[in-house]
Amino acid sequence: MSLLILAMDQRPWLTKALYGHTGVATVTERAAIADGKHMVLDGLLAALAAAPELREHAAVLVDDLLGPGVPERAHAHRVALSMPLERGGLDVYETEPADLPGFLRHHTPTLPKVLIRYNVDGDREGNAVQRDRLAEVATAVRDAGGRFLVELLVPPTPGQLAAVDGDAAAFDRKLRPELILRGMTELSQAFPVDVWKLEHLAEVGHYRAAADLAAATGGECILLGANAPVETVDGWLREAAAGGFTGFAIGRSIWWDALRGLLSGAVARPDAVAAVATTYHRFATGFLAAASTAAAGTGSAGTSTE
Repeated sequence: MSLLILAMDQRPWLTKALYGHTGVATVTERAAIADGKHMVLDGLLAALAAAPELREHAAVLVDDLLGPGVPERAHAHRVALSMPLERGGLDVYETEPADLPGFLRHHTPTLPKVLIRYNVDGDREGNAVQRDRLAEVATAVRDAGGRFLVELLVPPTPGQLAAVDGDAAAFDRKLRPELILRGMTELSQAFPVDVWKLEHLAEVGHYRAAADLAAATGGECILLGANAPVETVDGWLREAAAGGFTGFAIGRSIWWDALRGLLSGAVARPDAVAAVATTYHRFATGFLAAASTAAAGTGSAGTSTE
């Protein structure tokens, strides 16, 4: 079954993007952002009402810090829930809930999620610390009955950037796919991962390699959106589906313009909800169609007598 997650768990980044700081948001700022996250959930619910066939695949990834009440509404509407466990904005993973088992019992997320920055050729001591901490988190998630979702980001080292003359796009194409695969291998040896949330991998063959690696340990891969333009994400989704990915976790590419317009007063709430619903539906149906085409092609290849 495909996993089509609408992600809106940004915390320090979102406060900075909207209000220019990463400190503690004011009461007014928190209220506005929370209202915006409820609007995004309304957009997801509108998409599911218009296309009920998407419900079995849909999920929402949201925090309870700037999205209070959204997890409870997701449960009430029978939308699968994913929630972040990491303290935002750090290079070395730290768990944010002081009482992780209690947090998991209270919210009962289906897909507790961690975001990590992990380059196998980077900070080896920091990597070892992250593996130890994440092994403990994985155990807590499994004990609570959840599926462990790991969002793996690979920041380039200075040497890796120098190797591509400082061209970040060249790093993405030429070096990052192999680093992601090596990172998945290294992390999988330390703890179990049910779902890998990965950056775009440039070629269908790279997606296939990641999907096969995840499947070898009982996991699956989904694609993140990286706030890319809609047309770019469309292409990534087609490649990911062809490569065996099972879905996506996309956020800003779906709701950023609607949220910013809502909070500035430039976009009326019904229009913001409709915009979120339309873009989520576009990505969801596009991915499912591409996955169906890929599956049909695989089946045809398997039954060919030529």
